[in-house]
Amino acid sequence: MFNPPFSGSMLIYSALGLLCAGLVMLMLFITKRVHHIIRRLQRKPVGRRVGVIASTLRLLLILLLISVSSAMLFLGAFIQSYAAFTHRELAATIHCTPVPGTKDAMILELVTRESPTIALISCYHLRGQQWTVEGHVLKWDDWLNFLGLRTMYKLTRVRGRYLRADDEMKNPATVYSLVANEEDPRWRWLYEYGARLPFVQAVYGNTVFTFPSETKTFDIYVTTSGFMIAEEEQ
Repeated sequence: MFNPPFSGSMLIYSALGLLCAGLVMLMLFITKRVHHIIRRLQRKPVGRRVGVIASTLRLLLILLLISVSSAMLFLGAFIQSYAAFTHRELAATIHCTPVPGTKDAMILELVTRESPTIALISCYHLRGQQWTVEGHVLKWDDWLNFLGLRTMYKLTRVRGRYLRADDEMKNPATVYSLVANEEDPRWRWLYEYGARLPFVQAVYGNTVFTFPSETKTFDIYVTTSGFMIAEEEQ
C-alpha cells in the first residue's frame, strides 16, 4: 500500500544532489566576489587575481549546472506524478460465464490477491444479466498519492445484477459476502469520521459490474479513485 517517497527515481535524487551542489557553488562564487570587491575598495591585498574571462566562465558553468539539474528535477517530478496518478493495483481476477440453457444465470470464479504470493479462489452461482463486485475505498489526499501512498480498499461482496429495476424487485437476489465481518467497526468508523481525518480525501463504497463472457477474463484494479475493470481475451 505504501512505497517510499520517489521510490526508484534516481533521476530525482541525482537532480536534487546536483542542484544543491550548484547552489552551494553559486553562493561560494558570489561570496568570494563580494569579498574580493570589498578588499579592493578598502585597498587591501586581494591575493591571487582571477581574470574576468575565467571568472565569467566559472559563473556560466555554475548557472548551467543549476539549469540542467533544475530541468532534470522537473522531469523527474513529472514522471513521478504520472506514475503515481496512473498507478493501479490488481485486486482480483474474475472469470464469469453464462450457464448453458439457463436464463439469467452465471458461474463466477473469483481470484482475490491476499498478498503478492497468495491467491484465494472462490466460485459463486449468480442470478441476473451482470455480475457485480462491491467494496470499500479510502482515498488519500493527492499529494500523498504523489509520495507513494496507495488507495486503501476492501472487497466485500459479489452479487448478480439485473438490467431492469423491476427484475431486481421480482427475482430473488444472489448476494455473497467476501468478508468474515460485514459490520467491520473499523470501516464503519472510517465512513463516519474518515473525511474529517487529516490526509484523507474521502471514504466511500464502490461498485463495478459488467456482463459475463465465455471468452474474456476480467481484472479488477484499484486506482487512485476506486475500482476499475480491465478485460482480457482468453
